[in-house]
Amino acid sequence: MSMNEKSSKIDVSQCSGEYWMSNLPEEVTRKPLVCLAIPGSHDSFTHLLFDKYPVANDEGRFIREIGRFRLVRRFIRRWAITQRFSVTKQLYAGVRYFDIRLTIPLSTKLNGVRVLHALYGDCIEQLLLYINIFLDAHPREIVILDFNHLYNFNSNEYIKFLEMVENVFGRKLCLRGKDITKISLASMWQLGYQVITISAAETTTHQSTSWIWDSSCIISPYANVDRNDKLVKFLNRTLRDHRQGPRNVFFVTQAILTVKWYGILMHPFSTLEERYALKCTEKTISWITTFDEPSYFNIIICDFINHLDFCKKIISLVQHHRFINLPFLMLLRSCCPISKRSKREEQYHIKNDSCGNYSWDKEKSDPEQYRFVDLCDEIAIKSNGHIAGEQFIIERCKECCILLLDHLAAVNIDDCEECFIVIGPCKGSVFIRDCKNIALFTICQQFRSRDCSNIDVFLFCTTKPIIESSKLMRFRSLALSYDKLEEHITKASLSPFTNNWSNVHDFTPEDVSNFEICCTEYDQIKKMDIVKDIENIQFIREQSVLPLYTIANNAIGKDFDNSLVLQKMLILCMERANEALLSFYDRILKFLRKILAQGAQLITTKDMIIRKKELPSSFISKYIKSSGRLVTLEIAWNEEEVKRNIRMASDTMKVVEDRDFEHYRANLYRFAQMQTEIC
Repeated sequence: MSMNEKSSKIDVSQCSGEYWMSNLPEEVTRKPLVCLAIPGSHDSFTHLLFDKYPVANDEGRFIREIGRFRLVRRFIRRWAITQRFSVTKQLYAGVRYFDIRLTIPLSTKLNGVRVLHALYGDCIEQLLLYINIFLDAHPREIVILDFNHLYNFNSNEYIKFLEMVENVFGRKLCLRGKDITKISLASMWQLGYQVITISAAETTTHQSTSWIWDSSCIISPYANVDRNDKLVKFLNRTLRDHRQGPRNVFFVTQAILTVKWYGILMHPFSTLEERYALKCTEKTISWITTFDEPSYFNIIICDFINHLDFCKKIISLVQHHRFINLPFLMLLRSCCPISKRSKREEQYHIKNDSCGNYSWDKEKSDPEQYRFVDLCDEIAIKSNGHIAGEQFIIERCKECCILLLDHLAAVNIDDCEECFIVIGPCKGSVFIRDCKNIALFTICQQFRSRDCSNIDVFLFCTTKPIIESSKLMRFRSLALSYDKLEEHITKASLSPFTNNWSNVHDFTPEDVSNFEICCTEYDQIKKMDIVKDIENIQFIREQSVLPLYTIANNAIGKDFDNSLVLQKMLILCMERANEALLSFYDRILKFLRKILAQGAQLITTKDMIIRKKELPSSFISKYIKSSGRLVTLEIAWNEEEVKRNIRMASDTMKVVEDRDFEHYRANLYRFAQMQTEIC
């Protein structure tokens, strides 16, 4: 036990958060954790940093060089410490999310996996043991451990680290599921879980380690500013944008300021705590209380959580139900296809038969079957049945053609260059990081990029695509066909009419835009002619299984043969009584292909379920007399041609009158967005 932990007696006045999860009202414990405000700490374990060892390897060469002198390291320590409370004190105060940086030290004087923040700190194993002791004494408290920065790990060291974590927590570790929105306090208590573990190192080890949640389950925007006004502006924007998208991940509000070197030089004898952190925490608490409906927050972190009763204030709001995501829960009943007989709490339970096993219980599959690593100038293909809904990893590939022509759970692409990649329907996220000069074709529920450059993305995406610290990103509508693609879309539970490919959100915007919405063209795409004869794969508009979209601003003027003046219209397509869903979709797709071939331009499609009395009767009863599934098609074409084709196609399709276009469009799109967010 470290001297810091030995000497730290827990003050009763600081224990207001000791049992805060255990004491929540029963109805609150059934809500998804992604909808609950949770206090956290930034760089959680930096209360004890050592200046007697060299500068840590998260700093650049210049800082490491001048840090050879202990006097300089003492100066660095004043600005590197971000917490005063030990891990035990933080737990008693109410912290339940821990932001963790780890390294294998470069210094031979240190052993074990160490915490770091400019300087080296404690061994992580000892800190995790303290957490486990707390959890043993508090069986209804849970923690989230986010290992988001890992330095100097090789594969063997990472495996040893995971074995250590598993040895410390054992069956307290929450097994990875397909839907993190199903995790609540009640479901974790039922199954005996107390620890959710998130790791940034998304290697093939994740395939056989069933309790690791990868970084696609969490979003943590980083402001990188040193002024409170800029921070609040950033937090307002990122929080607003997040709430407009699907609430299917943890969302971290980083209420922290980043010290710049000129700030340190101007105040050499001050500290991070005195100069920045206290004012930032005070401003954050004030900012949070300005929300009329503060249910927007999930995880909130700050430096020096011991000040201003940070945790106590967050916890008190949760206890008074102010942070419960009420809109989310109110809409669940009307928007999700749940049997009327099912009990509401069952919607948040993790099923025992689908939650996996621990490493000592599970017969491990071969992770090599679900990865392409270190390929160079190769054509690599996975066809129907080779992946079958599993997660796949593409890593360190150069100048390759990679085709994943199957349905998948999730895909991670790391450190690749000059590659042509096609990914079949993905039920979860496609996450591309540290890549450059890539052409990527994909159908997915979520698309994310980080630290990428010069990427052409041909995309069909259910939710808003997200980019972070990326540049020269070009997004285009996807045209794709190959054998079994329709079947794979169905198995991935994706609708062919819910597509937000062009609605891109940039978490790190700059003065110059980091992305561009482009027309679907292949002139600059390399390796196209190599791929087109493989596996019967095609990228032609006329043969595409999914419809090709036009950029909204371009859908003006005349059609391609200049014979018809285009105007925007909204077509409502309702399913027939007892019509199978696939038949309904196929009927609309055939209609779309027909009118697109004649010159119509497709702008946007939406897919939603309408139930009785969910929409005002004066709004939609003119067109729809019964409840059921509704698909809307926003097109640009000639009105007479549209009506002529609809008369020939179906009596369940109607064109909204021109005078009602904007009203219907706004209300239906808002309704569709709500269903996309919560289903």
